[in-house]
Amino acid sequence: MSESRKRYTIKDIAEQSGVSLSTVSLVLNDNPRISQATRARVLKTIERLGYQPNRMARALAWRHTRTLAVLVPQLRHAFADVYFGEIVSGIYDRASRLGYKILLEVARNEFIENKEYLQLYDQKFIDGIMFIGANSRHRFIAELADGTRPFMLVNNYTKEFDLNYVVSNYRYGGWQAAKHLVRLGHRRIGFISGGIAEIQTSQDILESFKEVLDESGIAYDPKLIVDGWLTEEGGMKAAEELLRQNPDVTAIFALNDKMALGAMKKMNELGLRVPQDVAVVGFDDIPQASFAIPGLTTIHQPLYEIGKLACERMVELIHGKVNRVQEVIPIYLTVRESCGARLKEAPAVKTV
Repeated sequence: MSESRKRYTIKDIAEQSGVSLSTVSLVLNDNPRISQATRARVLKTIERLGYQPNRMARALAWRHTRTLAVLVPQLRHAFADVYFGEIVSGIYDRASRLGYKILLEVARNEFIENKEYLQLYDQKFIDGIMFIGANSRHRFIAELADGTRPFMLVNNYTKEFDLNYVVSNYRYGGWQAAKHLVRLGHRRIGFISGGIAEIQTSQDILESFKEVLDESGIAYDPKLIVDGWLTEEGGMKAAEELLRQNPDVTAIFALNDKMALGAMKKMNELGLRVPQDVAVVGFDDIPQASFAIPGLTTIHQPLYEIGKLACERMVELIHGKVNRVQEVIPIYLTVRESCGARLKEAPAVKTV
């Protein structure tokens, strides 16, 4: 077999570099204990023999793979979801401009149990991980809180672990939506929640919603909160339950647009008019919101821009330009027809 076609092993690298197997392993894992002269000799042998794909050998020599992993929860058709899709598109476009590739991964049970997230780093497949849609059940992220491996939460954060993040100002978004409905005269406002027990940003929205009620002298009624599981179908079921148990509800605030659109569909089936009978406000401002009939009033999140910014900050982390990223992005209320707003009574917001 010719030298160019032989499949070399780590033992071959050690023998031809004149070092031990453990030294080669330390070089492959970028351990700082190895001198620059020894590292250069081993890497030269790796390059000459073509050990691992050439891409990997070059990455070791440069100490960067120029590949970023984008991780999402184990959800049905997660990458087809408009929320995840917008953020991933922003990440991909900015990564391409910066000369990086994207590796898509799902936080499935095997991925976590086998610690594949650590293997991605330690085997030099990636330079960093951006996790979209993390929640409190993803306990493995605690292993990435020490800062030795570049890691970032995208559009969420956690109070439990000191992690990097880029996130929308969910608290202020929830405040704007609730304040808008109260200013329009609504006192019995249903709240369609999602992931309250597991997602910090969902908790932020609910807390600001409660604050507005308290400031306005409106008693908080837990019977007006129903979980819609962040889906259109969940929004339909939640709206039906809310209205059956609380027929005096005059407005519904949904924690995302998918649930809001589902609620509007269910009310149409029940013969209720939006906004004449029940006003509706959503959260996210996904593209479908402006095409709904009536148009959906919602909190606008620049999801695509959040993805771009998260990617930029991740690359800065990788190259040591910043040591920490904890950035909050402003968001605003977009008023359309579904809330029945008399604009002269509404707060200063963007209108469509």
